[in-house]
Amino acid sequence: MNLAIFKSSFIVNQGYGWLNKLLFYFKKIGKEECILTIKEELIDYCNKCLNDIYVNEWEDYISCKKHKQACKRLLNDFQRENTDGFPYIWNEEEAQKIVKWFTYLRHSKGPLARKPIILNTWQKFFLCQIYGWRNRDTGYKRFTMSFVECARKQAKSQMEAGIILYEMSSQSVKNGEIYECYTAGTKKDQSMLIVEECKNLLTRSPLRGKFKINKTSIEHIKSGSFLKPLNKEDKKSGDGTNIAVLVLDEYHQHETTEYYDLFQGAGTKESLLMIITTAGVNLNYPCYTQEYQYCSKLLEGVIVNDGYFTDILEIDDGDDIEDIRNWWKANPIRMTYPEGRKKLLSNYEVAKEIPEKMISFLQKSLDQWQTNGGKNAYVDIADYDKCVVNKPPINLNNREVYIGIDGSSKYDLFGVTFHVPFIREEDKKLCIYQETFGFVPDFEYIQYHKANDKMPFDYWNEKGWIRHTSNEVIDIVPIMEFCFNKIKENNWKARWIVDDSNARDVYLYLLDRKQEVYPIFQSKKHVSDPTKTFRAKIKDGTMYFLENDSFKWQLSNAYVEVDPQDEDIIKIDKKKQRNRIDCVDSSIFATKLSAYWKPKVSLRDKIMSGAYR
Repeated sequence: MNLAIFKSSFIVNQGYGWLNKLLFYFKKIGKEECILTIKEELIDYCNKCLNDIYVNEWEDYISCKKHKQACKRLLNDFQRENTDGFPYIWNEEEAQKIVKWFTYLRHSKGPLARKPIILNTWQKFFLCQIYGWRNRDTGYKRFTMSFVECARKQAKSQMEAGIILYEMSSQSVKNGEIYECYTAGTKKDQSMLIVEECKNLLTRSPLRGKFKINKTSIEHIKSGSFLKPLNKEDKKSGDGTNIAVLVLDEYHQHETTEYYDLFQGAGTKESLLMIITTAGVNLNYPCYTQEYQYCSKLLEGVIVNDGYFTDILEIDDGDDIEDIRNWWKANPIRMTYPEGRKKLLSNYEVAKEIPEKMISFLQKSLDQWQTNGGKNAYVDIADYDKCVVNKPPINLNNREVYIGIDGSSKYDLFGVTFHVPFIREEDKKLCIYQETFGFVPDFEYIQYHKANDKMPFDYWNEKGWIRHTSNEVIDIVPIMEFCFNKIKENNWKARWIVDDSNARDVYLYLLDRKQEVYPIFQSKKHVSDPTKTFRAKIKDGTMYFLENDSFKWQLSNAYVEVDPQDEDIIKIDKKKQRNRIDCVDSSIFATKLSAYWKPKVSLRDKIMSGAYR
């Protein structure tokens, strides 16, 4: 970048700490060329974030755990460059292009209105990685998917809109393709927000003449590429299956993955899915249950996906929100100018006095996920997440197991849950280790439930969480064989508790095989106590679960239904017909037996304990 361009950038930049930025860009005063490359700038930025460097009141690099992980990922990628097994290279020219592109666009609001957009380093951290990293052999973009989460008012819509305009013009012309670009919000008005932002960016821009602007769409004249908002009919019909760019706006509000699934039909050379969102209050929605969890594991290094960019900026658990410096973690732009900080402070002062407002402040201003789904939600998913482990906490061999069975209709989900109780050594508390499985008839019903329930049943099937028999209707024989095989493998002593209404055939099957089996009736009176016990054990951390996204989804669907005659009697139900809670039911059934298990004590232990003194 030459000095003329650099000077013009700072003339229009109304941010703060500009002198520091000026000195940062130049290693030697008086040079006509900018010395630091984008790559060098990002390395410097990452090191500052990793060390929580404080520069001044308006420039602070204190960072949350997940953003530091994103920085470490980038630094590690730079080290992996030009090594075997890493097929990507950094293209400085492409990184510079996207930075320059934004200078052609114009701010539409506030004190910067009508002035070129000058990206700050955090924005470059995102945008320049999307365009700077390239496949060594093809030259195509490394990242085809991105997930960025931060607090509100961080110019998210501006970045989304700028990328779409860039893809519609520069990228489509380069690849010789007509790019179909779409935005998807939960409602039509929300889907239109990015379209309107694109219009705003083009107002008084030197690029205005290259685009045809219509009421609800924008077209790039030379390439024929276009941008349209998606609506309810599109997600049902599958319109836009040749998507080049799809923006899921405020994904935390999306109840299903319907729009997300449309991207699977993308057929362009360099398709791009962008999810830029703020934390939400519904922990049963796919943004939290799927994307946030997946991306968190990606940042931790638990899973590897070199084609998925992610960055999460949030206040950390345990942070003192009274310490305003911590607000930087979720607000890399809003904390850099007085008006933005003033608004944050004002919102916080109100939130301190009104508890209901504090939930909104934590979610929207500090990007902290809040409890899900309202006062009737059965379990706080955040509590469940704390109970998930990578491996069983005990040796499972030669133990007692309690098996809960929730039957189904011929085609519905059939739930089976195994409970292995044990005494935790450190505090002598009764704990339960759980494994649970859902069954459907043949594989066609995996596809049916995927389409009907709008959830990834095929992936869950691959993981073994949802299984299928080879029959057109539910066949209990292979399900029972699966259960008996697990019992045999672990040398378990089994006790069964079975839904008496929908699994009567299972009950009779087990009786015929001389199993210790108990019926349970799905009335509020019979299930109320184990329903409360199961919830309490999740809350106090005495339940242990292996990772199971299917069960997590089902648990998030469960809501409490109170007996109108006696508020102390409860039962779980689901609010929507397509939701599933079958494995939660089978878990509650198993709890009715396992929660009252007591370890066998030998005569010697009784004597040593003084029981016979």
